Amino acid sequence: MGNKNLIIEISPRDFDPNDSIEDIKEYKIRRASRGILKKGNLIALINISKHGYHKLPGGGIEKDETPEEAFKREILEETGCTSSIKDFGGITIEYRRESKTFQLSYVFFGEVVEETGKVAFEESEIEEGSQLEWIPITDVKKLMSSENPLEFDGNYIHKRDKEIFNFYKGYLSK
Repeated sequence: MGNKNLIIEISPRDFDPNDSIEDIKEYKIRRASRGILKKGNLIALINISKHGYHKLPGGGIEKDETPEEAFKREILEETGCTSSIKDFGGITIEYRRESKTFQLSYVFFGEVVEETGKVAFEESEIEEGSQLEWIPITDVKKLMSSENPLEFDGNYIHKRDKEIFNFYKGYLSK
């Protein structure tokens, strides 16, 4: 994959400028793959209805899985679509104090190859009210700007995904 971009690094200081940088020696490391899936002039977003925000599809990388394989698997599970990866843009880093997690996300831009129509959310995602929505590219920024997540991790996710969307806006206009 080579060296790419650091899209955003998020810590508690982003939400409270007076916060101190935490000691992360005790944090667990979570690797994930996520990104934008485009279908024509639409983008796949997951509506986390219980917590009041939308997020990009993606999730944890399983043992012996590459970031690319994880992205394609997560896209299939959360959107019911097979995808082709058009770009590996870089990474995001999150220091989540509440869950003591250091999360490194590999970020991709993909396009729909085929729709299976079978979405397979995990139980925890169902409990959050996760629902797949296809949003016109022109409406995504306004939608995400109007949201205010109701739980703390949602603030990290929301900030991260808005930056990923902004990072890829050049691709989205093609």
